[in-house]
Amino acid sequence: MFQRFGFLTSARWLGLTAAAIVVVVVCTLLAQWQWGRAEERAEANARIDADGAPAALEEVLPAGSALDDQDRWTLVEATGAYDTDHEIVLRARTNDGVNGYEFATPLVLGDGTALLVVRGFIASDGSGSAPDHPPAPSGEVTVVGRLYESEPAAGRVDAEAGAVRARRLSIDRLAEHLGDYELRAAWIGEAEPADGFTALETPSFRAWQNYSYAVQWALFAALVPLGWVVLIRRELRGEPDGPVGRGVNRRTGSHSTAR
Repeated sequence: MFQRFGFLTSARWLGLTAAAIVVVVVCTLLAQWQWGRAEERAEANARIDADGAPAALEEVLPAGSALDDQDRWTLVEATGAYDTDHEIVLRARTNDGVNGYEFATPLVLGDGTALLVVRGFIASDGSGSAPDHPPAPSGEVTVVGRLYESEPAAGRVDAEAGAVRARRLSIDRLAEHLGDYELRAAWIGEAEPADGFTALETPSFRAWQNYSYAVQWALFAALVPLGWVVLIRRELRGEPDGPVGRGVNRRTGSHSTAR
């Protein structure tokens, strides 16, 4: 038996076997990673689609805390007064496939901290300047919206014409241009904006794609050992395209090595 399968100890077959093991391990890890991504996206979709009353901001994002990944896009409720002296105009934004502007205003909460609220979106009119938009209401208001994580800083941030103008909603960077208060570590998009605004597009994630990728990688991992076995069987039958040129004489059944 050992003599029959002795070719497996050759350098070429040892290399082939090692490569097959590496491919199986890599495909298995990729399948697990894609499955995990699918589970995360499915859970996020369930959180976004969930019915029920919004959670209190303090329960989800207390002052001084970071936004947990499991709390992104949660519908929350916050009460405070808008800092109308520090409006933020976000340029070159895309909402549901439309280019335009988003308008954000700090909502100063009862504890003195502030939460950035994107009050809505307005499509660009092609003039290159921000369109007219409804002002933030004065006095105490209660706002309901979804929590979003701070965006990476990109582009310049300017303070002009009584507003802060930026490309991204980067909380750390915008804080330098706002009032003397601590900003919460996330921002919300108002669920039901005032007339004249369009609500931000509700996020939706294609978890099924990640599930399909996971299955594909798992199939690749399963096919590699099958291919390895097929090559061994072809080698034993002495087929000319075997990986090491060693086969069985079809008439005598004896093994021979190509020279």
